[in-house]
Amino acid sequence: MAVRALRREAEEEAAARFVSPQLLGHVSDPAARRGYLRYAAALTDVGPTRPDPATGHTYTRILATPEQALELFDWGPSAAEQLQAVHQARDLLGIPQAGRQPVTELGVPTAW
Repeated sequence: MAVRALRREAEEEAAARFVSPQLLGHVSDPAARRGYLRYAAALTDVGPTRPDPATGHTYTRILATPEQALELFDWGPSAAEQLQAVHQARDLLGIPQAGRQPVTELGVPTAW
C-alpha cells in the first residue's frame, strides 16, 4: 500500500517514475502525532512538467545535489537527518555521490 502511494505521489507531483523502492525507516512527527515512512528509489525518468492536480500550480523542478537542496530549503533541525537518509539511500542503492554542479531546471522529459 505504501509503495503504491509513493508511486502515485511521485507521478502526480513530479511526473517521476522509479524502480526498486527500498524502505529506509520512518520519521516521527510528535507535534502532529504521526509518522512518515522514508523510502529511496532510483529514478528512471521524469515526464513533462504539468499542473499539480491538487493545487493547479505548476512547480519548477530542479536538479541539485542533496547538499545543494539543503542550502536552498529551510528544513531547520531535520536537515542533518535528511542528509543522513540520503547517504543511507546512496549506500543501499549503490549510487555514487554526485559532484557539485550548477543547479539546473528540469523542464523537459528526461530518462536515465
